[in-house]
Amino acid sequence: MTSRILRTATAAAVAIVSATLLAGCGDASGPAATDTPAEGGTVTWGVSIEPDCYDPHASSQQNAFPIIRNYAESLVGKQLDGSYVPWLAESWEISDDETVYTFHLRDDVTFSDGTRLDAEIVKTNYDAITAEDSTLSGKTSLSSYASSRVVDDHTIEMTLTEPDAAFLDAASDVWTSILAPAAFDQGGDHCRADDPTLITTGPFVIDEWIPGQSVSFSARDDYDWAPGYAAHTGRAHVDEAVYRFLPEATVRTGALTADQVDVIENVQVTDTQVFEDVPGFQYLRGPSTGTAFSLNVNINHAPADDVRVRQALRDGVDLDAIVRGQYLGTVERAYSSLGPDNEYFDEDLVGAWGNDVDGANALLDEAGWTGRDAQGYRTKDGERLTIEVGYPEPYVRDERDILLQAIQSSLRDDIGMDLDLQIITAAQYSDENAKGTWSIYPNTLQTADPTTMFRSLFTSAGFLYLDDPDATGDLDDLVEESKRSTDPAARKAVFDEIQESVVSDARYIPLFHPVYTIAASDRVGGLGFEAKTNGPASSYDVWVAE
Repeated sequence: MTSRILRTATAAAVAIVSATLLAGCGDASGPAATDTPAEGGTVTWGVSIEPDCYDPHASSQQNAFPIIRNYAESLVGKQLDGSYVPWLAESWEISDDETVYTFHLRDDVTFSDGTRLDAEIVKTNYDAITAEDSTLSGKTSLSSYASSRVVDDHTIEMTLTEPDAAFLDAASDVWTSILAPAAFDQGGDHCRADDPTLITTGPFVIDEWIPGQSVSFSARDDYDWAPGYAAHTGRAHVDEAVYRFLPEATVRTGALTADQVDVIENVQVTDTQVFEDVPGFQYLRGPSTGTAFSLNVNINHAPADDVRVRQALRDGVDLDAIVRGQYLGTVERAYSSLGPDNEYFDEDLVGAWGNDVDGANALLDEAGWTGRDAQGYRTKDGERLTIEVGYPEPYVRDERDILLQAIQSSLRDDIGMDLDLQIITAAQYSDENAKGTWSIYPNTLQTADPTTMFRSLFTSAGFLYLDDPDATGDLDDLVEESKRSTDPAARKAVFDEIQESVVSDARYIPLFHPVYTIAASDRVGGLGFEAKTNGPASSYDVWVAE
């Protein structure tokens, strides 16, 4: 095997670069009171959701990832500029044909139970994630993974079925974090934070879990293998990190202003003025690189199986005004599936569609929805024009349900469409998805290489899988083409075609580009954002001044 690429970095150089990136990410106001890290103490967060699963391999909540990152670590790290840096693997090589990745693991990493990390453990994790009967979240992003060979204790060779430009991105996922052997040998329910076999390599260990209230972490004294994007090395600055589950935005704001917590995330837009440029506080906005918050439409389920109905749904509202009114200019209305901070964002889509009520009405007339019932909704053959939106309750956040209600009202008044918004359980969604009976699923995906995101959304291998080859059309081939090329220009051309295609036939309707926001006391330092989660970083670099 000939070696084409070798990635190495010294801890000192990486720390300097990463600190610069962290300091410059997003927009911030009201800096911390001191730039000199304080050691010890506790940082307390007020967060918008409680993770429904603490297993990094199985979690599907984007808001849970910043919590999980306190204890779960990956082979490589991803920086905010899109480059990859060492983590559990200190270097790696890629074969000339781009189908063999050789990772050289650090030799000083231990799990919290004292087990030393080795290549056999990494192989066990990757094999489990990609097993034929696996339903784990990371299986899709590792779709090209074929097998691993343990070369020696700290060297593992991974073979792919074909070149995959997104493989390093997959190796930096929360979903591909490395669990200890006990997780596989002893079983257990790893979705529970109190499962004794949920053993990992991270800078914190789970100390106490009070379901519905909080989860607490204590720092590991022996930790010394931070990711290359971290701002320091060694032990975490704080002794303890506490995450309180405060789903109501007003409660989080009140907790911070009353000094009951040190940091909150997902600041309510109307509360921005409470913290931005206000003495005693700091306010940070993260980047937008992941998918838009969007409506994913089942194109095999009537009446959305008619492209004219989907296009009328897409264009029959003044989305600019609705998003601006809801979020007061703190987020951008979306035109594409990728965020504007993503290097592959298709700028040509900006302004290319939407806000065409007359055109939407004409499309529905052409599709035969010409009748009206007593409530003013369009009908055809005695049936109301209704499309159900099933929004799983665990994923409702950032007032997105209120945004959907505004769209629902506009569609009713302007084009006579009944957008039936239902807040459903996660179990209901899973059942509907398995049966293909869902109509519209609203969601975002964590930041990833676009090949991984588009595979997850638009192909027959994705979680919105539609059991009909016509449902994905050329998208399977386009996504496959995007992963076979490592040339950025060639990949951009393919990604542009995908972004245009799914919006053109309105199987995917972008609404707005989410931006994570953080507000904190000015006594808190080291706050930042992680590229892979498109959200707040863990508490590893955080400190609290006296």
